[in-house]
Amino acid sequence: MIINCHLRKLVRHTGRKMIHEVIITSKSKDDIINIAPMGIRIKDDEVTISPFKPSQTLTNIMATKIATVNFIDDVRVFAGIVTNFQKNWDLCIAERKGIVPHLKSSNAHYNLIMEEFKDDEKRPNITCKIISQGNHRPFQGFNRAQSSIIEASVLVSRLSMLPIEKIHQEIEYLKIGIDKTAGKRELEAWTWIIQKIKDYEDNE
Repeated sequence: MIINCHLRKLVRHTGRKMIHEVIITSKSKDDIINIAPMGIRIKDDEVTISPFKPSQTLTNIMATKIATVNFIDDVRVFAGIVTNFQKNWDLCIAERKGIVPHLKSSNAHYNLIMEEFKDDEKRPNITCKIISQGNHRPFQGFNRAQSSIIEASVLVSRLSMLPIEKIHQEIEYLKIGIDKTAGKRELEAWTWIIQKIKDYEDNE
């Protein structure tokens, strides 16, 4: 299977694992949609998702065996969800039964069905097969500000796991990209991130 070259998203390397930062849409047995930023691994026509326990994404996939990967360049989605400033985003109507709707703002998406589950105390591995995909608009590449927002969103999702000094150190570095290349969307997302960190500290 050809993975769209123009849709190679921000990628992180963890050891030998190449992690693609995407948005996962999943649904419960009651058809309630959950939207969550997540890192995935892609190999041929398979996607591996490793959600933390507990998470709604894990609960949904185990219940329905399906999910959708959204490749997206509107980084407000990442920041909005992890900060809780904007958790609801517009969805497209699913093309058919048995798949999860994708985000209207996605550049492309993969519809998945679960094939294998490997349990783990913290982060089980869910291996899924890509059963269909769609391309909606070209991905023109991330600028430095957009990359900073995604990295900062990862930090915010781990506020309770990392020392606050480490968070501030990383944020200060990421702010360089914001100051130099941010547009309106990125500035909005950055405001959410900074406020979330402040609120977390105030409540500690």
